[in-house]
Amino acid sequence: MITVSIIMPLFNAEKYLKEALLSISKQTYTNYELICIDDGSTDATREILNQFQQVDTRIRILENHKRLGAALSRNKGIEAANGKYITFLDGDDIFEEELLEFACGTMEKNAVDIVMYEYMHTTSERIYEKRIIQRGNQFVENFCRQPFKVTERLPIEFMNWSSSPCNKLYRKSFIEMNKIEFQTLSSANDVYFVVMALLLASKIIMLEDRRVMVYARDHFEPTRISFDRDPMCVYQALKRIGEELKKRGLFATFFQHYYCFLYYYLRMAILKTKKEENKRIFYDFLQQEGISTLINLDSNCYHKVDRYMQSLIEKFQNSDFHSMWYRYENTLSYYLDNHVDKVISLIQFYHNKEMQIALWGAGENGSAFIGFLKENHLEIDTIVDKDQKKWGKEIEGYVVQNPEEALENVQVVLFSTYSVYSEVAPRLETYNIKAIEIGEIVGKD
Repeated sequence: MITVSIIMPLFNAEKYLKEALLSISKQTYTNYELICIDDGSTDATREILNQFQQVDTRIRILENHKRLGAALSRNKGIEAANGKYITFLDGDDIFEEELLEFACGTMEKNAVDIVMYEYMHTTSERIYEKRIIQRGNQFVENFCRQPFKVTERLPIEFMNWSSSPCNKLYRKSFIEMNKIEFQTLSSANDVYFVVMALLLASKIIMLEDRRVMVYARDHFEPTRISFDRDPMCVYQALKRIGEELKKRGLFATFFQHYYCFLYYYLRMAILKTKKEENKRIFYDFLQQEGISTLINLDSNCYHKVDRYMQSLIEKFQNSDFHSMWYRYENTLSYYLDNHVDKVISLIQFYHNKEMQIALWGAGENGSAFIGFLKENHLEIDTIVDKDQKKWGKEIEGYVVQNPEEALENVQVVLFSTYSVYSEVAPRLETYNIKAIEIGEIVGKD
């Protein structure tokens, strides 16, 4: 019996297709089939597939006689799959060589519905650079050591998991039993599939192996759909998820997670929309009717949503587009606002010891932290960042400085992101500088 079916939808993929196929052929685990769905390509995609199929009978080629889109192509692949498990890869991305071996082994050992693994967007120039994602002890304990289901984790933790279908291995019988499919949209057509799968899974686990297992190639050509995605597609995906949960009688089970996910995905849909006019039109839609529609999916459940999350969702209705408030609300803000006393105590503890405090990180998390300090009448001594482009930038009265120069008299450094903390902290501690990762303090990992 075939263990894994890899499903690959393809449209005019000739430029990078050989690289994607080679990354699959190099897998250390060999009991798989590769189902390639040629979605009406007009370039050399089919010729490349035929060449590879001649030397590898595990490749199956399905053909759409006209272009149907990635969603219907993936659905066609699922229906045709013979494997016990299924996963996905796009024709311009690549797998780590041991992905299938580790994912299948973890699936068998833990008898879960979904195995997740690390996934990274990168440029063509760097796609073959091997990467490791640093994770804190709490993350590993929560997600990697034993199976879990969504309702056993906080709603905000839902945001730790990508909505890409390509960094997950699914038990095919679970997908079929729950009738989960890809939604026909011009973009965001994978959101419904992935979110519904995560919500409905009785057991999920993440690989403890911190290597990046899927490298997704970034593209910057204005002609690509991904260059400027339609934010309404995100809204349609979120709306369908809510409607389907209602239809299945599951909305009351998942509403806290649903509304948390909804807020952050709508926010990102606005931020990622490149044309200001399109961004404003989408925001106006949310303000006038979109948010009300989503709230009214079940008003009784909505009124039980965490008050902080309610306030964020309602900002779409009550705040002016030009205020751009959505630029400054992020996941760290949620944790900070739920651990105010803990953060205040930390800052006051070091102030009482007359120790100078620096914040390392002038990006989104750093700005959120400084905003939190201002709201709570707290101060630190300086902000630093290793990115020279940020030196001289002002954040709430603080001027971002070069860490090599600004840390001479500092005794405590707070880090706004774990990845930088894990890189820099050991070096600081050799100089007797206390290094603290903010996320660890507030329970975010």
